[in-house]
Amino acid sequence: MGLPMTPFTLLAMIGLPVSLHVTRSLHTAFGDRFPISGNQQILVDNGNTSLWTVNTDGSQSVPSATLDLLEFGDTPSTSEEVLVRVQDALAEEIRLLLDEGVVATAQDVDLCMLTGAGWPLHLGGITPYLDRVGASERVGGRLFHPGLGVLDP
Repeated sequence: MGLPMTPFTLLAMIGLPVSLHVTRSLHTAFGDRFPISGNQQILVDNGNTSLWTVNTDGSQSVPSATLDLLEFGDTPSTSEEVLVRVQDALAEEIRLLLDEGVVATAQDVDLCMLTGAGWPLHLGGITPYLDRVGASERVGGRLFHPGLGVLDP
């Protein structure tokens, strides 16, 4: 999606215990909108503070002892399926922010993502991006910017 770092890089920077604490706080405030990962809980309970280690050649890998703690499903998702789930989750959360009056306009969300999260300026904001890829209509049934028209992604 063009963000300055992957979710796993961000997770490595803040650490599993901090991430779990934030998730618990969000879960307490918003319930099932923010579920607690069983795998993350298991890792923290077993003293893991990060998911991977940096090897002597600078590459990263997940230690086999860490992998042994994790539960995996039977049907792995494709990268496209993961991308669509992320897009839809972002569109849903932004729609909730707007519907609940947390922010006044989609442009407010765009500004926060551009200045606070490093959303790529050339993409024009997260809400136009979600309109272009169809996530806003898949999730909320309407565009964030209906008057702008939708360009091909």
